[in-house]
Amino acid sequence: MSYHASTPKTPITYITDEPPHPSARWPLARHCALLLATVGLAAMTACSVSIGTDDSAVESTSDITIGDCLQIDDEADDQGNVRATTIACDADGLTFYAAETVAADADCAGDNSASLSFDGDPQKLCMTPNFVDSRCYQIPLPGGQLVDYRESDCAAPAATDTVIAKAVTRSDDSITCAADQTAWVFSEPEAIGYCLRAVEPA
Repeated sequence: MSYHASTPKTPITYITDEPPHPSARWPLARHCALLLATVGLAAMTACSVSIGTDDSAVESTSDITIGDCLQIDDEADDQGNVRATTIACDADGLTFYAAETVAADADCAGDNSASLSFDGDPQKLCMTPNFVDSRCYQIPLPGGQLVDYRESDCAAPAATDTVIAKAVTRSDDSITCAADQTAWVFSEPEAIGYCLRAVEPA
């Protein structure tokens, strides 16, 4: 089986938690411009999947009900195999809502949805991240992998091809975010909106 994670299309504004010193504004702005230019130009690397007989394992789109949650292991084996399981939506760590199923070659409704594809399944599962207010998450950028998506310490360094972002606010799809934040809005499996602010490591 293979898993594919689509790249988020809406970039996250990249700033420091504290206002930068005036002399740091131009380098930071340049970094932000480069980030904006690269997001969406490449798909995340697909990972192969090998799953055992666990009843909670997600091996096809029929293994999970829309609106339920799943969790992706944050480690892959030597062959790049990863594991997805159904889990309570209020479980520790990052979970994803099962948002919708679409044809394997179709786009998900949400611009920033991740997706799971399975060998032999004509459909793929679109997923909406289940972010919690005031928590930080490592979010993949082009070149990253779905296993790089995880809850994180806000002060932790980001892995290669990822960014650490804080979920400042969670609301519905009418959410309005401050200028230093980025709105991610989803319509499936329900109307959810997040204000995200990327945190530059100290």
